[in-house]
Amino acid sequence: MNQNRLDQIEKILRVQKQASVLELASLLKVSDMTIRRDLNVLESQGKVNRYFGGASISPEFFQKDDLPAYHPDQCVEEKRRIGKCGRDYLRSIILNSTAASISLLSGTTVLEMVNAIDFTIPASIITDNLKTTQVLAQNAHNNIIMLGGKISLPSLNLVGYFAERTLESLTIDYTFTGMAGIDYDGNLYCYEEQHASVLRRLLRNSNHIIVLADHSKIGFNSMVRITQMDDSYNLLTDPGADKACLQNYRKMGIEVMLCE
Repeated sequence: MNQNRLDQIEKILRVQKQASVLELASLLKVSDMTIRRDLNVLESQGKVNRYFGGASISPEFFQKDDLPAYHPDQCVEEKRRIGKCGRDYLRSIILNSTAASISLLSGTTVLEMVNAIDFTIPASIITDNLKTTQVLAQNAHNNIIMLGGKISLPSLNLVGYFAERTLESLTIDYTFTGMAGIDYDGNLYCYEEQHASVLRRLLRNSNHIIVLADHSKIGFNSMVRITQMDDSYNLLTDPGADKACLQNYRKMGIEVMLCE
């Protein structure tokens, strides 16, 4: 029995609430039979409920107070400050350069940025998130392109084949995005493979990428690797971020900005 793999399965199910055996096997790079054995162990511990072809997190286990899990309302003040930094960065782009297209992607920190925008964006705005679209539409930004695709809950991201097809013909000048984690080597992570596939294509099609991530995401890796940052990336974070990680990112040519 591999305890690390069991922990990873728990983490996936805490985020997604449920997953198929095939999905877990693909994410963890093991056989279907191995996943079935692991799920049997977790079921015997009362942590998951099995169903044909997959499993869901046990409601009783999920609600335990001592269960470590991601909460979207953690680091609220830090996210707010980083969001305002992102807004100011975008304003400087608009004032000092020509941008025909800007993508504002998913994540609570990017949503803080979108909420803080108090000016008109003279460019096409591309987004993969329903919440972001709603805020932009309410603030009279009239050239919004929303990706098609399947709605992923609870994030309200659009994922899958149709989202990726939308991106095939798009080139994006500036992309602002959140991340579930960034490890020491600058690898970017998210929680689910379908979203990672969309993000990979978006980032490949972007000329400049600005990652907004509070300190809880720095030095942390989630389940699904997206890509590795390089010198085309900027990182906006807060002063609580791990100093060794930030120093290594700067050595890689990544511009790091601390949002006080």
